[in-house]
Amino acid sequence: MFTLIFVKLFLSFVSLWIITFVIGRKEIGQLTPLDFFTSILLSEIVGNTIYDEEVTYAHLIFALGVWAFLSYGLEKLSVRFKRIKRLSEGRALLIVDKGQVNQSLMNACKLDFNQLLTMLREKDIFSFEEVAYVLYETNGTISVIKKPEYEYVRMKDLKLQAKQDIPSIPVIERGEIQTETFHGKKIDEIKIRKLALKQGFTDIKGIAYAEYNEDKEELLIIEKQR
Repeated sequence: MFTLIFVKLFLSFVSLWIITFVIGRKEIGQLTPLDFFTSILLSEIVGNTIYDEEVTYAHLIFALGVWAFLSYGLEKLSVRFKRIKRLSEGRALLIVDKGQVNQSLMNACKLDFNQLLTMLREKDIFSFEEVAYVLYETNGTISVIKKPEYEYVRMKDLKLQAKQDIPSIPVIERGEIQTETFHGKKIDEIKIRKLALKQGFTDIKGIAYAEYNEDKEELLIIEKQR
């Protein structure tokens, strides 16, 4: 019995890991109602088959395969056909339009003013007076456009030249060079070793963490504690 449970759990773990990468990765906040529903269904499939001795490994793999096929198929259909996308994901709702709150839409979303104010505060907005438009997204979050007088001044508005920031790339972790931290971004290992040597590190094993700044052509290094 214990061996059976172990094998089923292992198969479930591997299968779910593969399914996650095939269908796509989403954060909890990005889940649509359909995603939430299918996640619950998936947990039921796995939970009900693990402890049932009459359900074989083949049954488990078949159930997960059918679930993955249906989810993947619906995802692709949603991309191709707008009507299916609207049915599966819904549409964003304009609950504040030109500063006017649409209370009927709020009621339809089961959203009260306290909840809306809480979501606005999370975006550093503490008064309805600042708000011009609010979109209630399909994943339960809001997108906000402030009134012009409450917007932050941008460098473009002041006609100042702006330089694009370049993200630093983690290149060394626990004494090992990470040759491809970001998928699609190759790291020149020889160059990283030269930069580390330039900063006095003959052996990268002594580096706990380092990140590479392409703009400045240098490493930010955190040395291992002895």
